Amino acid sequence: MTSANTLLKNILGVKGAVVQGADFSEDARGVKKLTIRMRPKKRESDRCPICGRHCAVYDRSSVLRSWRALDFAGILVYIKACTQRISCPKHGVLVSAVPWAFHDSGFTKSFDLTATWMTGNLSRSAVAEYLRINWKTVGRCITRARKCVEPDHSKRLDNLVNIGIDETSYRKGHKYITVIVNHDTNTVVWACNKPVR
Repeated sequence: MTSANTLLKNILGVKGAVVQGADFSEDARGVKKLTIRMRPKKRESDRCPICGRHCAVYDRSSVLRSWRALDFAGILVYIKACTQRISCPKHGVLVSAVPWAFHDSGFTKSFDLTATWMTGNLSRSAVAEYLRINWKTVGRCITRARKCVEPDHSKRLDNLVNIGIDETSYRKGHKYITVIVNHDTNTVVWACNKPVR
């Protein structure tokens, strides 16, 4: 039989962490909230959030930090953990990385990536309403996801051999989008919402 800790980790999609406990609460408006206390596993702790290397601990904090996770059956889910600052020889003093969130994010990785995926078919305001976040937060989720998928966009044109160029219209009238695709990697290299002459 699966333990409650394993179940919570699988629901959150978190690896490299230990569940320390969970609390269920309901506020005055009737909004249900699940708060899960976690900590990174030993091998995942004390890592620089930029380069990922193990670093010396600069100082420890007893203050719980909070990250918003994807809702579970209509219940708001938060991860809480104590974090410490590390001293990276290359990047200086930073808050150590956690396996469930991107650097400088108040949301889990799965939350950021889901919000980004949803904007492919929905407006930002619809995504914000569905995920119960601010409209501006959706843009920040997209920025963090882009940095994860393509950390260095200057290398986008490296080894570009086989390309495809497509110009298609969208909406009524003469609204065009031009897209250049790398056929070897199936990735978009460049896109513009004006016709190229």
